Amino acid sequence: MDRDDDGKDRKQRGRDERDDKEGERGDRVRTRDRENDRNRDRDRRDRDRERDTEIRRHPERERRMLGRMNRERDRSHRDHRENRDRSPKRMGNFNRMRRDRDRPSVDRQKICPLLLRVFCKQGGHHKAEDFKDPEKEPTDDEFQIYTWKDATLGELTSLIKGVRKAARRRTARLSFAFVYPDRTGNKVVRLVGETFSTRRSSDGHKTLGELHFETGDYLDVAIFLS
Repeated sequence: MDRDDDGKDRKQRGRDERDDKEGERGDRVRTRDRENDRNRDRDRRDRDRERDTEIRRHPERERRMLGRMNRERDRSHRDHRENRDRSPKRMGNFNRMRRDRDRPSVDRQKICPLLLRVFCKQGGHHKAEDFKDPEKEPTDDEFQIYTWKDATLGELTSLIKGVRKAARRRTARLSFAFVYPDRTGNKVVRLVGETFSTRRSSDGHKTLGELHFETGDYLDVAIFLS
């Protein structure tokens, strides 16, 4: 029994010694970390003190340093905004705002609107031969609106929906085309874009002016229901 007790005591003493050594090692590490922190703080205070002393000694250098710090801060903020704005989710809005900013505006209070003859047909466009004879034009499908050259296809879509019931359907797709005479005097039907009744399209922001519409041209609209 005494031999067993001695063995247990030796094991316990060994564990106690290991614990003491680990505790001492941890104390040394913590002490070293605190000393490193104090040294870093002291070095930072010394650098700040030297910089402040140098700035007070040279006012011109102070102004240059402050200007450089402000420029670096502005550049950092600008780079952050550009990286944020160029994300895929924001590029669409960014390009749209830049396009609207660069687009020439029309003062609708000072400039008289133009009369636009609109020929609307369900299922397809009118043919160029339908406009060959002015007396045989498809006037049954015609309505007229007053608008400006900065009117977009999306804006025209809203006006057409107020006139044509088929254009108000959820599945309606509107195809736009200009009708005008070519150099030989023959009428031409040129597709310029399409929009949808209940959702946006890539052509909805395009204006008549951007699509090279000229006063006197007709607008032919085909309504497709899918």
